[in-house]
Amino acid sequence: MRRGLLDAGRALFALRGYADVGVGEISSRAGATSGSVYHHFGSKAGLFRAVYDELVASTSERIAAARRGSPSPSLIADCELYLDACADPAFFRITADAPAVIGWDAILDDTQKLIAMSLTAAQADGEISPALPIATLARMLAAALKEAGVMIATAPDPTRARADASASAWYLMAGLHRTRP
Repeated sequence: MRRGLLDAGRALFALRGYADVGVGEISSRAGATSGSVYHHFGSKAGLFRAVYDELVASTSERIAAARRGSPSPSLIADCELYLDACADPAFFRITADAPAVIGWDAILDDTQKLIAMSLTAAQADGEISPALPIATLARMLAAALKEAGVMIATAPDPTRARADASASAWYLMAGLHRTRP
């Protein structure tokens, strides 16, 4: 039941956005009652948060798996994977609604954790200086990458915006390297 509600919520939130989707529609699509949404998630916002958390966790796992599987993992490659997620219309639609539903600070906190994971791994691999303040840097990069995601998703030419975001991310990340690439 819970999984069905999550899947229905994700599909509908991605299609039309949080504000235009009702609890009744979600529960109907999942073959459940409206009460089951409240039972499992407490509210429509609680369901949205669970959907959002799954998106963030999935993106985080893709980045971690790519880092583990790469002979030469890099902070740039991690950013590219994050920007790829942002370029997905379903991912963007849900994350675009997230500040209004969950709150901007919560969204940055989640993105910051994801980026801190990459920064910590880059430090451990000797890619970036061990002296960098991870928490502060992760928060600043989270805001920049979230904005890049918005620019990609709302651009008249998303392909060009994605390429520009990639180039810009490279320049931002290049400044963190112990030695410039």
